[in-house]
Amino acid sequence: MDPERAANPSEPRWGYSEPVEVTFRDLDLAGHVNNAVVFSWMETVRLHYYMEASGIEDPMQIDFILAESAARYFVPVRYQHKIVAEIAPTRVGKTSWELVYRFVDRPTGTVLMRARSVQVSYDYQTRQKKPLPDRVRARFLKDLVSAESEGWPALTK
Repeated sequence: MDPERAANPSEPRWGYSEPVEVTFRDLDLAGHVNNAVVFSWMETVRLHYYMEASGIEDPMQIDFILAESAARYFVPVRYQHKIVAEIAPTRVGKTSWELVYRFVDRPTGTVLMRARSVQVSYDYQTRQKKPLPDRVRARFLKDLVSAESEGWPALTK
């Protein structure tokens, strides 16, 4: 968890956060971060959160697949932005879960983007979905936030 956010109890608690570096290669011709880059940032923070929740140390052991992903852009993100990515689950099912993301400008607290994704626990050998591991389920349930509080409708399944 980001120390600045953890130190402020008035802020909603998020399951995991980490700084995001805006690199020159992330920029498009308009001088702001290309929309596709945000999905790479989501992938990275999702991977790190899952690895922490599951205890997996090698990303090649990841046992889920991405089923759905969306992003909303509020402020053009530029090279000078200092960003923290926050992620938390909003729904935890037997085999799938939804995550929401916030990309926040650290100095001002301005939410630059919001995103969401749905993942399915997956056995790559049998090529079938599988139950979410108990350790991961427990962590996700501990970290739950409301989808509606982040501007997303609640998913029913």
